[in-house]
Amino acid sequence: MWGCAVFMAVMSFSGWATVPPVLGQPVSTRTLSGDELVRIGEIHDVQNHFPEALTYYEQALASYRAHKQRKGEAIVQTKIGSVFERQGRRQEAAVQLRQAVKLFAKTADSPVYADALFLSGRVSLWLGDRDDAAALFERAKERYGRAHNVQALGLVTLQAGLLKVSDGPSDEGLREIERTLEAARQRRDEEQTLTSLVALGDGNWILDRFQAAGAHYEEALALLERRPQATTEAGLRFRLAALNAAMGREEEGVNFAKRAVTLYQSLRDVSGEAATWSLLASLHHTLGHGEDAEQALRRALEIYHRQQLNVHAIRAAMPPTTTSPKEFR
Repeated sequence: MWGCAVFMAVMSFSGWATVPPVLGQPVSTRTLSGDELVRIGEIHDVQNHFPEALTYYEQALASYRAHKQRKGEAIVQTKIGSVFERQGRRQEAAVQLRQAVKLFAKTADSPVYADALFLSGRVSLWLGDRDDAAALFERAKERYGRAHNVQALGLVTLQAGLLKVSDGPSDEGLREIERTLEAARQRRDEEQTLTSLVALGDGNWILDRFQAAGAHYEEALALLERRPQATTEAGLRFRLAALNAAMGREEEGVNFAKRAVTLYQSLRDVSGEAATWSLLASLHHTLGHGEDAEQALRRALEIYHRQQLNVHAIRAAMPPTTTSPKEFR
């Protein structure tokens, strides 16, 4: 599903700050408050130590429930939902986030309420409930606007805009993305400018406006020359490779894909690397480069086999940045 794929690729955000690691002996949890347990969980969370983070978050949740601290309960359930989402456990994430949203509605206002709405919308989109996702994005936009959180407001607006591009009204969705891009430029916010350019490229590709999509992707690549980001560059180069293939410009597509492979290898992103080898195989096959096509396909299959994936699951295993926008519909 391109809609889900685009959104998760384009956007990533965290509502909580990074904290330094704890050194020394493990801390006994018997005397720790819910807030202290959450802080320890966050230390593991930002390092992607998910099992450890969940252990502390779950202990914090039990503490908040025992003391009937509903706001703390809602906050930690949002964090648990975020971990589940990043692990791909979206059904479990949906349960936690729905409970968090319900609790926030009954407690004093919290900036994390908007995060819960945003995350819940993303999970709903992944699970195929597009109407629910659209409603949750709108609620998150209202909350972020009220809190004057322009960064998060821009991110949720981009996701809401892409959903409208796909499901309608398409022109309104594109205008929302364009307004977010213009606002980011006025603030000289290069990070959100970059994200908006990618989203605008995705939106135009969904509408089969290949030239416009390519122009926005190229502009995003130019922006990366000033502030390199290997992960974003890899995704952009894959997009441009696939877009050139769709336009019948396979030679240019090969050049973009080769660079994307190198970047995914440096990032140790095996899913991205395998998907790019698969694309390269298709590009070489179209060009009549039989030996190159066979070699690229072999490289892709080697990776999938190492991951014990069935060959027929290749498309499902692609990273969010590698699905064709044509499947968004």
